[in-house]
Amino acid sequence: MSKSTVAIVILSILLVIVSCFVVWVLFFYPLNNAGINNPRVPVSSPGPVIPGDGEGSAGELEAQRLEAERQEAERLEAERIEAELRELELSARREIILEEGRLLLRGYFYEEALELLNADESLTNHETQDLESEVITQMNSLIRYDGDLKHIFFHSLILYPENLFPNLNTPTGGYNEGFIYQSELIRLLPQLLERGYVLYNINDIFSKNENGEMKKNDIYLPPGKMPLVISMDDPSYHYNKTTPNKYGFANRVVFDEFGEIATEVPTPSGEILITYDGDVHVVIDSFVKEHPEFSFRGHKGAIASTGYMGIFGYDLDDLKDDEIRQEVIAICDKFKENGWIFANHSYTHNRRGFWGPDSNPNNIRYDVRRWKEFIEPIVGQTNLFIAPFGYLLRGEGMQVILDNGYDIYCTVDFNQPHTVHSTHAVMGRIEIGGYSLARYTNTLNRDFFDVASVKDSHRPPVLSG
Repeated sequence: MSKSTVAIVILSILLVIVSCFVVWVLFFYPLNNAGINNPRVPVSSPGPVIPGDGEGSAGELEAQRLEAERQEAERLEAERIEAELRELELSARREIILEEGRLLLRGYFYEEALELLNADESLTNHETQDLESEVITQMNSLIRYDGDLKHIFFHSLILYPENLFPNLNTPTGGYNEGFIYQSELIRLLPQLLERGYVLYNINDIFSKNENGEMKKNDIYLPPGKMPLVISMDDPSYHYNKTTPNKYGFANRVVFDEFGEIATEVPTPSGEILITYDGDVHVVIDSFVKEHPEFSFRGHKGAIASTGYMGIFGYDLDDLKDDEIRQEVIAICDKFKENGWIFANHSYTHNRRGFWGPDSNPNNIRYDVRRWKEFIEPIVGQTNLFIAPFGYLLRGEGMQVILDNGYDIYCTVDFNQPHTVHSTHAVMGRIEIGGYSLARYTNTLNRDFFDVASVKDSHRPPVLSG
């Protein structure tokens, strides 16, 4: 519960207490003070009638006047206290509105911020009006972005590189080439923000018009901002099964006790921890929460799921259990709520006869059919296809992809080109891992971040030339 919410609860309780006090002052205190229904105050007998001292005498009228003045003073004081508490409550509610409005503004939710600020006239003051003016100013300052489109992607984070690469002098392939360290991702995200990048939804860049033809949409951002597409490949979490001592990566994605996304991580000491920095998506979620301006309208990136090894640490046998299946579906729904979309990254992730020069259209049909049968019911429908190994299908193989509703196709190309056809769009991506850190240093330095300040010292040389 936030501080502002706690403040409202406390003020509401105080308002109830003061209201009860006011009622007591106005109705019960005068009666008790006069001795009515109060056994401790004796009721005096009328006594003898004295001429000139009956009803309407000067003394009694004076007493009545003083009592009326006292009651009126008490009423006014109670009203003053109640008004002050009401103003305190309004002030606390206004502060919540202002805080939420500023967050919406930082995340480019302009219309939503204006709607929030104008939802309750009783909260309007110079602060809300100033923020409203700031929102309108920033909304009117958006300009069309005409620069290059950038798309970077990651595999799962290496959490314990010393377990995977004990010898730093031996050139190493595999995980060292294709994966990034947790420490490196944490260091590079602020540099992307500093360079003006904003996470942007690829479906807002390419979409089909009313005639069903693919088009590239205009992108409007504040001056100095640039759209960035991010994707994460193969979140199957099978990696620990092939590593020494069975740790180095997260085991799986889980819900924490509050229903938020977390990662289950085995440690070198044999512990199992629930963390919020165990893989790319949760690290980005945390970074955007702290820096809403890094995400355009809450979007994070695309999660490209393969099939045969399951998803998020749950294999296909796990998903046959209805309770586990529903849990994983809920995890996917939570990712979508947090601003992620899903992509088909193939069922087999097989190069020979599938995603390579000898690609067979019948194999592609089989692959797509299996993904739709086993993975689509978990992650939901998608129009985004992210090709294994970045291989660009052509001819009949590509037609299979298009016939199954995938009209945005992503490859691996360090030049990051994009092409818009009448039926689909193709976008190249650059991998962020040991290979690119070593072989494409100039490209990364120029376009994204300073490699020397990001690259972890516990990295062996890459094996590939």
